[in-house]
Amino acid sequence: MIDTSRRVLHPRPTRLLCVGVLFAAGLLWPTPLAAAAPAEAGPASCVPFGTAQLPPGAPSGGGRIGLAELPTFTGSTAPESVEVRTPTTQFNRFWDFALVGHDLLTRPREAGAPTAEPWRFVPMPECLRGRLVGISLDDDELVAVDDNGWIYTMDNASQHPLAWNWTSAWGAPLWSAPGRQLPGDRPNGWALSVSSPWDNQTFTDIAGRIHFVGFGKMTMLPSLTGDGSRITYADPWLPNDDSYEIGGPLGGRFQADSLSAAGSTTFVMNKYGDMYTRTFDFDSSGSDSIFFRYSWDDQSGKPSAPNLVAETLDRSTAAIQLPAPDWVHQPKIPGEITSAISVHSLGPGPNRRELRVEGRNGTESGFWHKDLVGGMWEFTPTGADLLGSPIENTPTDRSTDTLAPAAPWDLSTTLPARNGAIDGQTLIDIGFPYTVVDPRMLDAIGQHAQPSGYRLDVEHFDPVATTRTATVTAPDGTYIPVILHTADGLRMTPRGPGLDANPRHLVGAIEIPADAYATRESNPALDAFVRDWMRGNHIAAITLSATDHDLVIR
Repeated sequence: MIDTSRRVLHPRPTRLLCVGVLFAAGLLWPTPLAAAAPAEAGPASCVPFGTAQLPPGAPSGGGRIGLAELPTFTGSTAPESVEVRTPTTQFNRFWDFALVGHDLLTRPREAGAPTAEPWRFVPMPECLRGRLVGISLDDDELVAVDDNGWIYTMDNASQHPLAWNWTSAWGAPLWSAPGRQLPGDRPNGWALSVSSPWDNQTFTDIAGRIHFVGFGKMTMLPSLTGDGSRITYADPWLPNDDSYEIGGPLGGRFQADSLSAAGSTTFVMNKYGDMYTRTFDFDSSGSDSIFFRYSWDDQSGKPSAPNLVAETLDRSTAAIQLPAPDWVHQPKIPGEITSAISVHSLGPGPNRRELRVEGRNGTESGFWHKDLVGGMWEFTPTGADLLGSPIENTPTDRSTDTLAPAAPWDLSTTLPARNGAIDGQTLIDIGFPYTVVDPRMLDAIGQHAQPSGYRLDVEHFDPVATTRTATVTAPDGTYIPVILHTADGLRMTPRGPGLDANPRHLVGAIEIPADAYATRESNPALDAFVRDWMRGNHIAAITLSATDHDLVIR
C-alpha cells in the first residue's frame, strides 16, 4: 500500500530549458538496477522540469528511435500479454509498459498480434530507480508513483523513446508547483486520464453535441479516497489539495473498490461487480470559464463551432451545455471477474472507449470487454495469470447495498432579488470568466442584492455533486420543488475538501422540473416564481458561495 501521508514541500524554481539540456538532466539510459532511495519530504529533486509542462505536445506517431539503445530485460517475470490497465501493466496504441518489481519496462505494441520484441528498461533519472510502486498511462503521458506516493510524469509516451522525459512538477500555477502526492491509497483505485487535441480531439456535452479539447489538454488523475465514495482528482494545473472531486454515482454515495480512467472517462466498480462510467473533466464540466464557454440554456438551433477558438469567441455558436453528463450504469458481466478494471481510448472522437474487466469464462482466463456506449460484454481468452482479486459478482444489482452516509450539510438562504446590476446570468452574458467570481466578492465591493422574498433550502448539500433536489419557499409559504445544479469554481489557492468555514465558490443553476414547468399555470405560486424570479425561463444561472453553515447566491 502506498504511504500518502502529507509532507512539507520544499519549493524549488521551475525553469523551462531547451530540450537538449532536458535530455541531459532526465534521459539517462538505464541499467538494471538500484537500491531504494531514502524517504524524502518532497519528490525526487533531479527532475524539476519536463516537456509535459508545455502542452499539447506533438501528435502521436509511435516511432522507435532510441529503442535499440535501451537495455534488454533478461528476467522471466515480465508479463507475456498486456491487455488490462493496472498499477503494474499499461498500454497505449504504440507501447506496452510493465512495472516488474521496481523496474519500469517497455516494448512496442503490435496491433492485433503478440509482439516478438523483448521487454526493455525505460530510461529514467537515477533518483527514481528502484522506487516506483505504481504506473498509469494515457494518451502521450505516463505517471509513476514512488514509495512515498509522489507523482512523476513521463511525457511523449506515444513518441520515439528518444523523446521520453520526466518531471516531478505538478499543480498550480500551470503545472509549475514542485510536486504532488497521490490522493488515495487503493492499489486498483487510481489512474491517469488525458484528452489531447491530437488523439481524442473532441467530447460531447449533456445534449450530445460535439466540442473540442483545449490546446492545454485535459489531464487529471482521479483516485478513490476515504470509503471509496469520494473520487478526488489531481490536476496539474490546479492547486495541490484534495478539494477537487468527481461527484460519484448515486449522489456521491456509491462505494467503489476499483477505478480506471482514460480520455476523460472514469470507470468504477464496487465489490459486487456493479459498474458505472462517466465522461467528466474540470474543463468540460463547467468550471473553466477562462478557456471554455458554457451555458445552462438549451443550445438547440445553434450550430456547432468548427474549432475551440470559434466556439469561445463566436457567441452565435453552441456553448458547452450544462450540467455535465451524469454517470451511466453499465450492465453486469455474466461471468467470473476480478478487481482489475480498465478503460482505454480507441482513437479520435467522443465516446470511443473500450471497457475491460479481467476474469474467467469457464476455465479460461482473460478479459471481458464492451464499448463504452451500448453493446454487450464479450470475453477474450489470454491464458494470462490474473492480476486482480476475485469479485463477488452477483447477477443482481447491489449498487445501493453499501451506500456511504449522505453529506452532512443542510443549507438555506434567501434568494436575491433579480433586479441587481450583477448576477450569475449577467456574468455569463457579458462573457466574464464567472467561475472566478465568488458572490461574496460582489458584496465586498458594494454590489449587494436585496432579498426577493423567496427562500432556497437544500438538504445534504454535497458541493461536488452535479445535481440534487432542493425546495424554494414562496412568500406565501408555498413549497416549490426545484433542481439545483452546480459546478466547482476555479481556484488558484489550496483549500480543504467538502465544506468548512472557508467559503467555497461554485457556479450553477436553478431548474424547474419539466413537468412542473409545462403545467405552471395551474400552480399560481410556481407561475409567479417563474415569471418574477426565473425571468420566464425553466432554468436560471446563478453563482454560489457555500460554507458548512451558510449559502450566498446571486
